[in-house]
This record gives sequence, C-alpha cells and structure tokens, in this order.
Amino acid sequence: MKAGASKLGRRLVRWAAAIALAAVASAPVYAEATEVVHVVARGQTLVRIARRYRTTVEAIRETNGLKPGELLKPGLHLVIPEKGKEAEAAKKAAALHGGKPESGKKGAEAGKGAAAKKNDGKKKKDAKTLAAEARSRKPVTYAQKPKRPGFVRIVRGTEKLEAQLITRQGRLVPAALPGVTRMLRHTASNAKIPIDPRLATLLGMVSDHFGGRTIHVVSGYRPVTPTQYTKHSNHNVGRAVDFMVEGVPNTVVRDFCRTFRNAGVGYYPNSTFVHMDVRSTKVYWVDYSRPGEAPRYDSPVAQAAADEAAGDVDSAPGAGGAPGPESKKDGSPTSAVQDGGSAGTHPPPSQPVDPSTGNRSSQAPGQ
Repeated sequence: MKAGASKLGRRLVRWAAAIALAAVASAPVYAEATEVVHVVARGQTLVRIARRYRTTVEAIRETNGLKPGELLKPGLHLVIPEKGKEAEAAKKAAALHGGKPESGKKGAEAGKGAAAKKNDGKKKKDAKTLAAEARSRKPVTYAQKPKRPGFVRIVRGTEKLEAQLITRQGRLVPAALPGVTRMLRHTASNAKIPIDPRLATLLGMVSDHFGGRTIHVVSGYRPVTPTQYTKHSNHNVGRAVDFMVEGVPNTVVRDFCRTFRNAGVGYYPNSTFVHMDVRSTKVYWVDYSRPGEAPRYDSPVAQAAADEAAGDVDSAPGAGGAPGPESKKDGSPTSAVQDGGSAGTHPPPSQPVDPSTGNRSSQAPGQ
C-alpha cells in the first residue's frame, strides 16, 4: 500500500513540474531593463497587442521595423514602446533583432548574441545620450527614384491598375482617369463618379516620390449617407481617397502629402490609412478614433478641418488599435498634442486652384 502511495506521489510531482515548465515556456511577455518585450502567440494580431499595452499599431510597427500588412509569426519578439522612450525602444528592438527585423525566436536569439558581442567591454550609454543620437540621425524618408516615372500600381482587394498616370513633367495623362475612377468607386454599390483630375495627379506624385511602390486603396468615392459623421465630405464628390503605400509607414506618407498645397490630409493613428483630398485650402487633422467609433480629434482646429471620421470608412482591413495614451477616460483628447498633432495649424488663406496639374503647382513653395 505504501509503495503504491509513493508511486502516485512521484507522478504528481512530475506532473506539477511539467505544468510549471509549460507555463514558463508559454509566457508571452518578459521584461529587459525598462522595456517590455512581447512574444507573439498563435493567432495574435497587432491590433490586439496594441490594445493590450494601450499603444498604437503604428508605434509598435515603427519600433520593430515591421512593414504594413506583414503577418506576425508565433514566437516573434516585439519591443513595446513606452511613451517618451520611443528612441530607446527602437534601439532595443534593433539590438534584439540583430540590426534588422527577423521573425521568430531564432532571430531574436541571434539578435541578442550579436548585441552582446557588440557591446562587450563597452560602457552602456545613458538614456539622454541615446535620445540625443536618435534626434541627430536623419529621418528615413523612403523616397527613391522610380524605375518608370509616372507609372502607378494601384491595388484594391483583388483588383489592380497599372498605368501611366502622369508624364515626366508631372502632367496628368487623361486616358488614365477612367481606370482610376474604377478603382476608387464605391465597391458596396458599384457606384462611381469621375475622380477629380488633380486628386489623380497627386496619387501619381505620391507613387513617384516613393519609387513607384504599390498604392493600396481603402476608400474612394462614397455616396452621402445619413450616418456619416462629416455631412459634407470630399469623398462624396470624388475628391478624396484613403490609402496606404506598401512598405512605407503612414507617418512618412502623411508628412509627404502635407507638402501639397490646396490639399487636406487626415492622419488616423489607430487605423491603417492616410486620408488625402483636394480643396481650395491646405488643412491637416488627427483623429484617434477606431473604425466604427465617433471621431476623437486632437484639437478644435482638427475638428473644423476634418473631412471624415474613421467610422465613415466602408472597410479598412486590419484597422484598429488602442486609444492614444493622451486620451481621457471619456475618449476626448487632452490639451497636450503629440508629435504630428494638428493643434494650432490653422488653414492658410484660400489659394486659387491652378488649372495646371504639374508638380510645381501642386506642392507648396519650398517643397
């Protein structure tokens, strides 16, 4: 009887040890220094991870060098940026991945070994030094010379358009307009109206600036609906587009679009697209809402300038995230403005729309 009890006791001990080891192996988060590193589990998305740590999809993506639309592999180590310490988090992610984004535990372990070897015998730099170095570095613009100037590749779902949209002198090719109009139609009803020629020209300029990278359209023309937050939107008249550029962070796309004169630019940190429209003034706004939510602008100026809310968009695959760290409990933004915020950026006096569609008439002076 005693032998049987002893045998059972040993089994219980082995089971308890196995369960403890499994729990340790599956732990999705660990901390190194002051940064939090999240280990991606099967089925997790950037949206859920961002919501868990109360940050944004864009912040995690930029810190870890992830490309827009890149799938997360189980075992990938992600450094979660802390507000005010983004530069340190980016440096930590680079060291973790061995200087380049590598997926999975194997890449993370290789990155740790490379970082340890590189820092062997060297003094660790303090936070102020790292922040100063980060500020001194030239920002990555992703700008490059296109192989075929003027040619664009626009993708929307399973549809795509490859055509010459503008000439080498930056003039619109009228024959390309019907194709752009088709790609920017209202997909739910298949309704379409002619797209504004200057909007098509600006899309061509965006394509050329980023080396002809693929432009993914999220939304174009949208008929007026009683539920839309913005009662008079340029989407309703074929003068606006929501899009992303493959392999380029939305913050970079946003900043380039803001060089256009007589254009509206909307930035949505918790969604996956940048809004661009053509108008008689130059305006900019930031909206922290997620798809389906009421708008949460960063300032009254932004609210006055906005052309749409994230909730107006038909569909934004992969959109989502968590409210920005500056948001109050009631969902409204605080008075503090993040980098790239729109408070104080009052639109300049109206500028006459130049009938020319060339580059020089589309970009603000000095750009």
